Amino acid sequence: MELAMAGSHDGMFEWDPLTKHLQVGRRLLDMLGYAEDRFPTSHHWLKITHPDDRPVFNAALTAHLKGYTDHFYCEYRVQSQSGGWVWLAARGLIETPEHGPARLMAGSVSDISERKLREHRMQWLAKTDALTQLPNRHNLLERFPAVLSQARRKGQLVGLLFIDVDRFKNINDTLGHAVGDEVLRELTRRLPQALRDYDLPARQGGDEFIVLLPGLVHQTEAEQVAQRVLQSLAQPLEVSGQRIELGASIGIALYPQDGVEPDSLLRHADLAMYEAKNHGGNQYWCYTPELETRLAQRVSMEQRLRLALEHQEITLHYQPQFDASSGELVGAEALARWSVDGHWIPPDLFIRLAEDTGLIEVLGEQLLQRALIQLGHWEPQLPVGFRLALNLSAREFGTPGLDLRWLHATTQAGVRPDRLSLEVTETVLLSHDTQALDVLQKLRAAGVEIALDDFGTGYASLSYLRVLDLDVLKIDKSFISSVGQGSAGTAQHRDRAVVQATLSMAHALGCCVVAEGVETEAQADWLRLQGCDVLQGYGLGKPVNASEFEANYLMNKSG
Repeated sequence: MELAMAGSHDGMFEWDPLTKHLQVGRRLLDMLGYAEDRFPTSHHWLKITHPDDRPVFNAALTAHLKGYTDHFYCEYRVQSQSGGWVWLAARGLIETPEHGPARLMAGSVSDISERKLREHRMQWLAKTDALTQLPNRHNLLERFPAVLSQARRKGQLVGLLFIDVDRFKNINDTLGHAVGDEVLRELTRRLPQALRDYDLPARQGGDEFIVLLPGLVHQTEAEQVAQRVLQSLAQPLEVSGQRIELGASIGIALYPQDGVEPDSLLRHADLAMYEAKNHGGNQYWCYTPELETRLAQRVSMEQRLRLALEHQEITLHYQPQFDASSGELVGAEALARWSVDGHWIPPDLFIRLAEDTGLIEVLGEQLLQRALIQLGHWEPQLPVGFRLALNLSAREFGTPGLDLRWLHATTQAGVRPDRLSLEVTETVLLSHDTQALDVLQKLRAAGVEIALDDFGTGYASLSYLRVLDLDVLKIDKSFISSVGQGSAGTAQHRDRAVVQATLSMAHALGCCVVAEGVETEAQADWLRLQGCDVLQGYGLGKPVNASEFEANYLMNKSG
C-alpha cells in the first residue's frame, strides 16, 4: 500500500474505522501543503473540513459504512496549511469481512479546485449579466418565490419596476455601441443610489432593467423609489467626450393587486412602462386594468392597420400653401388620412402605431407612390414653382438607400424632383445624425426642397442650421395661435418675438419661412407685415381629397 501511495498521482488514504487511525500518502500532503509531522491526526480531520461541508461528509461516510452505498464518495472543502480552502473529491471502499467488523477503508483523493472554480464561474455567468454585473432575469425570477412568500406571511406588498432607457437606440446609432455599453454601465452604477439596501435590481436585456421591491406597505413607496431612479438618471454624463442626457420610462406593478405570479407582474409592469413612454417618457406609470383594455384595442387597431395597408385604404389629403404677399397657390402638403367605419383615425395615432409595429416603411412607400402619381396627373395644371410637401418619419429615415428609392420613384412616375419638398422634424435629425444629413444633402442636390418642420419645438434647431443647407423653415402652429390677437399679453409677446426672430434668422440664411396653423385673417395680416413668405392653415384652406383640391385650386388656375 505504501508503494501505491508513493506512485499515485492522486492522494491515497487508509483509514481504520475502529481505531480511527488515518494513513495518507505524500501526494495528499502536497495537495494541502502539510508537512508529515504537522498533518492532523484522524480524529482532527473533521476540524479542517469546511463547517458547511461536514454534514455532507458525515452523511456520505455513514451511508457507506452501513452498506447503503456500494462506495464512499464526497466532494468537500478542506483547509490547507496556508489557511485557504481546497476542494477535494474523495472516493473509497470499506473492507467487508464475512465475520467481524470492518477494519479498513482505503481510497483516493483528487484536488478538484479548478473544476469547482469553473463550475462556479459557469453558474455565475448563467445568473449574471456580463456587461453590468447585475443579476439577470433568470436570477431574479429564482428569487421571486421567496420574496412573494415572505410578503404573504407579513401581509406586505411587493413592487416591481420595469425600467427602459429613453431613446437609447439613438445613442447606439449615433455614438456607437461602445458608448451605449458605457451608458448602461453608468446607469448600473447610479441605480443603487436610488434603491433601498434590500431592493433587488436586475438587467432584463438591452436597455431594460427590473427592480424587485420587497417589504412595501403602500404603493407610494414604490413611486418614491421610481422617482429617485429618474432623478439619479437626470444628471448628464460624459462618455468619450460626448455629453449625454439620460432619461427613462418606468412601469410599476404591485403584488398582490396587479398579479400574484411573477409572469403577470412582469407583463403588467411592462405595460405600465410603455404607457409612460407613450406619454413622452422620463416618467413613471402605475399599472391599472385599463391598460389591458388599451392593449387589446391596440392589437385590434394593428390588425386593422395591416388590412388597410394590404388593401391600400390609407389615402392622402392635400392642404394648400399660399404666397403671403400675392395670395397665389405655391404648394400643398400631403397628409395621411385613414377612415375606419366612417370615423377618421387621428394621424398621430396610426402613424405612431405603424412606427412601433414596423409597418411605417410599407405605409410610407404606398403614400409616396400615391403622391407621385397624383402629382404627375396634376402636372399640366400646376403653377410654376409648385411643390408638394411630403413628411417622413424618423423610422423611415433609418432605412438604407432612402435617397435612391425616392429619386427612382420620381423617375418612374415621371415627376421632376424639384416638384417635391421633404419635411423632416428635428427628431429625424437627432435620431440619425450624420446619416440623415448625408441623405438630405443628396436629395437636395437632385432638386428636392428640404424643409425643417415644427421649428422651435425641438432641441437642436440652431445646431443643425449650422451644418445643413435648408430651403424652408416651418414655424410650428403653437407659435401662431396668439400672434393675431388684439390685446398683447405675455404669451402673445413671446410668440411674436419667436416668430420675428425666426423670420430674421431664416431670411439671413436664405431660407423661405412657412407659417402653419394660420386660422384667422388677423394672424395672416400680422405674418404678412413681418415678411413671412408662405401661409398654411385651416383659415386659408383645409386638407381635402385629391379631386376637391383639383376642383378648388387647380382648374383654370395654372400659372
